[in-house]
Amino acid sequence: MLVLLLFSIFAASLNSAVLHKADLTEKGAIYKFNLFGTLVWCVCLFIANGGRLHFDTNALLWGCIYGVTQALFILFKTAAMNSGPVSITTLIGNCSLVVSVVVCFILWNEPISLADMIGLALLMLGLTLATYKKSSGTFTKKWAVFSFLFLVLGAGVGITFKAFSKSGGTAHTSDMMIVAAFVMLISYTVICLFAGGFASKSNNCTKKEKRLFIILALVSGLLSCLYNRLNIYLSGALDGVIFFPSFNGGVVVLSTVVSMIIFKEKLSVKQLLGLLLGVSGICIIGIL
Repeated sequence: MLVLLLFSIFAASLNSAVLHKADLTEKGAIYKFNLFGTLVWCVCLFIANGGRLHFDTNALLWGCIYGVTQALFILFKTAAMNSGPVSITTLIGNCSLVVSVVVCFILWNEPISLADMIGLALLMLGLTLATYKKSSGTFTKKWAVFSFLFLVLGAGVGITFKAFSKSGGTAHTSDMMIVAAFVMLISYTVICLFAGGFASKSNNCTKKEKRLFIILALVSGLLSCLYNRLNIYLSGALDGVIFFPSFNGGVVVLSTVVSMIIFKEKLSVKQLLGLLLGVSGICIIGIL
């Protein structure tokens, strides 16, 4: 179980590095990027499923819920990032793990010990120190709404995984994900039409730049498909108070380390302290 969790964290962290490398600052680029990635999902999941499809009611229901939730998550994450302070928006997004843990406690009576609460507090403090930076961005009502939806939908993705695993339909997880991939494909296509994804300046880039954009999108699609497939299993096998902090916190910590190694980013003393606190919090949650 631990090996699968570490592998999922590693794949998600590599995906973060790929997203960092890709130029997604242009309006609509992120949606076109995810559109290509979702095509990879469809192909990989179909192959992994042995070329067979089994669309029962459970797979169709949860596939549609997951697909819509994931597409809306990307939409409002992008909207929140583009309309307000990035550091604070990132911090709000990280708080989704707390929402997920609380929901798991309420809906499925998953236990939360005192050690878990201490570990969770240390993790959140660590994430705050590691990701928060003073920003000159303005706080608007539009940003507040987008950030709230980003928070809720971020938690919604993990909660959907947990709810699906509790529904008893995990034997057809790949079928559910194929349905979700098609829903996301349609959603990103519609979003691209209205958000300028198909008319972005990247269409006028050089062949080399276009090739790099497509390659990174395909690699990101492969990595995201891999860690999301693992997370559906892990979210059902582990209590929420262990899975969500370990995965979310682990990705932030490892992504930062990867950025230091690959992109030569330098960390401040505050960020280093945040990483140490984050790792300590994860260890307390996972061990005690």
